Amino acid sequence: MRPVLFLAALLSCLVSCGQDKSPAQSPVPAEVLTNDSTHWTVSTLSNLQYVNTTPGAYYNTSKSGGGMIVKFKFLPGGKYEFMLYVQVNTYGLETESWTHAEGKVEFTKNEKGQAIFKTYPTKGTYRYTKNGQVTNRAATKEELKNSQLRTYLWERWENPQDPQNDYLLVVDLTANPGADPDKPETLTADMISKFHIPKAKK
Repeated sequence: MRPVLFLAALLSCLVSCGQDKSPAQSPVPAEVLTNDSTHWTVSTLSNLQYVNTTPGAYYNTSKSGGGMIVKFKFLPGGKYEFMLYVQVNTYGLETESWTHAEGKVEFTKNEKGQAIFKTYPTKGTYRYTKNGQVTNRAATKEELKNSQLRTYLWERWENPQDPQNDYLLVVDLTANPGADPDKPETLTADMISKFHIPKAKK
């Protein structure tokens, strides 16, 4: 299937519904490069505040609905950074976790011309906060291999409803082994992450 057909398949989903080795240095496509102050971002963090109406110590206090933020940076020289922030709030319990990984990224195409990138982490950090108590540690090699060595399908997208941002449609093929880039019927809307970044000023 040609790349343009893959994009059509992704858009249809949105509307209707690895090898463990370091890569050779792979140039990052100019269309996805970020700079020091920008990230490709997707977020589900809630802006809503929930008020506790139950009598007790936490009566009339408010909490965010929680959610998560995922960010990618793609840098010259085939480098990348990945960041994941998760917030879970319940009355009397505030939990936050951060995951950061960085390393090499390889941009390629499969036999049918579909755009793929693979991440090869070299180091990472986990930080966990529970009611103000912070735990911070480096990720082990095994953790990096199991959670950050990943393969993604990607395509740039112009969102007509948001002309202020550029979009990057991403499918995590490692997390969705049943997704076949060459079979659009295997791609479902819940597999597709819509990362965005502010359009560069001309």
